[in-house]
Amino acid sequence: MKKHLYIIALLTLILVIGGCQTSTGAKKNNTLNTSDQAIALDEGVKATDYYPFYENKIYEYEGIGNEYAEQKVFVEFIDDNKAQLKIMNPGTNIIKIVEYKDGALSEVYSEGEFYHIENMLNVKADKENIILKEPIAVGNSWSTEDGDTKEITNLDKPIDTPYGQFKALETVTKYKDGGIEKEYYVKNIGLVARIFGSEGDEIETLLNSIEAKPLEHVSQFFYPLYSDVGSVYLEDKILFYTNQSIEKLFEEKLKNVPSNELIAPLAKDIKINSIHFDRTNKWTVKVDFSKELLMNTKEGTALESEVLKSIVNTFGKFYDSERVYISVNGVPYESGHFAMESEEGFLVDTEGIEEFVIK
Repeated sequence: MKKHLYIIALLTLILVIGGCQTSTGAKKNNTLNTSDQAIALDEGVKATDYYPFYENKIYEYEGIGNEYAEQKVFVEFIDDNKAQLKIMNPGTNIIKIVEYKDGALSEVYSEGEFYHIENMLNVKADKENIILKEPIAVGNSWSTEDGDTKEITNLDKPIDTPYGQFKALETVTKYKDGGIEKEYYVKNIGLVARIFGSEGDEIETLLNSIEAKPLEHVSQFFYPLYSDVGSVYLEDKILFYTNQSIEKLFEEKLKNVPSNELIAPLAKDIKINSIHFDRTNKWTVKVDFSKELLMNTKEGTALESEVLKSIVNTFGKFYDSERVYISVNGVPYESGHFAMESEEGFLVDTEGIEEFVIK
């Protein structure tokens, strides 16, 4: 059992595909003589040249030897030399923050069970595991924070994947427990293959496709009913593009109803100023709106109640949280009928709410 969990952890906590722009004029496979030893060198090339941070592309990997080896990767956010990756396999979703600094590309943060969309680029780094380090030369090696060793062993290693045949940069990681992992990177593409284990007992993650498209995320969205006091929900999807404003996405969903039997929880002039997932306060989702939100109170207590419930349930389901705190321009929500009395916010309440079927 421990071995099984260990393999799953390795498969889900190492995959990254980051990078920046490709250097031009790089000369491949020159030779650098150091201490009378010939070393293959990819001259003038940065570590990031093997890790392009592509916007709006989904990398899909085929898994062989273990169900968790199958993965999809999408770059959610990019800011200069940092990128946030969403890694999705049959067991979980993980985000990773990778950063290029001082000639090394490193994983500086990761978080598992991450099923929502949230920009974490500014989170405090909690690790510095080097993925690739300059010079890009055979024989260059370094140690990980866990005491394992990683080395560049080849710059033109032939590798076959469902996506194609490549000559790739090969790195070999030797784990303290004797495990071996080989990873293969190609310029302008990124990671194309990973092989964990020894010959005859290998787990492989192989690039299968690269598609230019946004990340599709399915969630429940709640709306008051026109015909009766109450609300319903729909299973709907959002299409998330790299660096897109999540606030604008929610505005679009909550202002535009898919049926004339439903009421939009947000009027056209309402803006979502910010969304913050407060992990220090019982995992509360904090949503700040423009002052126009209070105009909903003029429609009466019953409708205001259903509007608030729809807003709270929508954000609660998306972030998998039981509490949603609502404010207006930084001030706790307060109308003639309802008020935020606690920092813990309104409780998510979906009891008795049925799925709406569009006719």
